[in-house]
Amino acid sequence: MFYSHRIAGKIRHHECNAAGNMKLHNLLDRLQNAAAEHAAILNVGMDEMAEMQLIWVLSRLQLHLFEPLPLGEILEVTTFPAGIQRIFAHRCYDLRIDDKRIGFAGSFWLPVNAAANRPVNVKKVLPPEIRELPEVEKFFPDMDKLAPASGEICRSYKVGAGDIDLNRHLNNAVYARWISDSLGEKLNTFEFAVQELQINFLSAGQFGEEIFLRADAGKNGSFSVSGEKADGSAVFQAQGKLFA
Repeated sequence: MFYSHRIAGKIRHHECNAAGNMKLHNLLDRLQNAAAEHAAILNVGMDEMAEMQLIWVLSRLQLHLFEPLPLGEILEVTTFPAGIQRIFAHRCYDLRIDDKRIGFAGSFWLPVNAAANRPVNVKKVLPPEIRELPEVEKFFPDMDKLAPASGEICRSYKVGAGDIDLNRHLNNAVYARWISDSLGEKLNTFEFAVQELQINFLSAGQFGEEIFLRADAGKNGSFSVSGEKADGSAVFQAQGKLFA
């Protein structure tokens, strides 16, 4: 595939839940690692961006799994750029076990001036050869805004040192762990698995900030989770569906 990058690794014990399937935040870690490695190969990685005083910020991510990802299997993640969608760089992920597609994901990224905390025109950052890629399969090219969860605050978290990533912000995978924790609180169980998920990242969590979580869960397995700061400003919004 044109300009694709593949990583593969066994699903380890520490990455799995009580049912023996990969935890949501560990899967997001894999997707981020694949994206970071590939961006470096395409000369738009952290080092190249830093020279321009820029960072990549994950704005939206959507995921669909056909079945949970079991302990001990070799998960293959193939990632590739999928051109530009509106103001975003669109990146996709194909997930396979034993060459069988077990899921797929799409993500929207923004180049941001780190000092000014302002987005930069993505066309000024992406190489011309990957701005338009009509021949690639595009997963979730139409990710839109989400509504916040309407439920009561069910949990809160103070952003700790272990949550901060290389960009000095709350790491994106941490949100997935918070989503799982909030659903467990709402459903009063840890025995569930996420099949579909969209997360919109709205504001970077900073060290020491307290984030408040709201969660809704429907009878058909649908759910929504959102996070906000003490002043009510939105940090993230997520919607999805659980495996039946």
